[in-house]
Amino acid sequence: MSSPETTGTGLAQDASRILAEVERVLGEERIGEVPDEAVQQLLLAAVRLFSARRNAGERLEAFGADAVTATDVAVTCVAMTEAVNLELFELALWHGWSNI
Repeated sequence: MSSPETTGTGLAQDASRILAEVERVLGEERIGEVPDEAVQQLLLAAVRLFSARRNAGERLEAFGADAVTATDVAVTCVAMTEAVNLELFELALWHGWSNI
């Protein structure tokens, strides 16, 4: 039998703990203390897991409507598209094709 550390339950507990810690860091305006690599690893892990679930046919929502601002989403999406050299026009085309 798997231990909680190696199952989704352990990951869910870690995610809740990390989100609480991030909220604390943001609230205390101490974002400069979080290493760039840590931010990148967290985003990478979330993107890979989210994408895998959506590609498996799940209609998982990214987050609640009031969880982030439109600016948060825009800044992050632009940085992500730049990282993979994806133009917004190409993204719009892909999205349109996926709804056919």
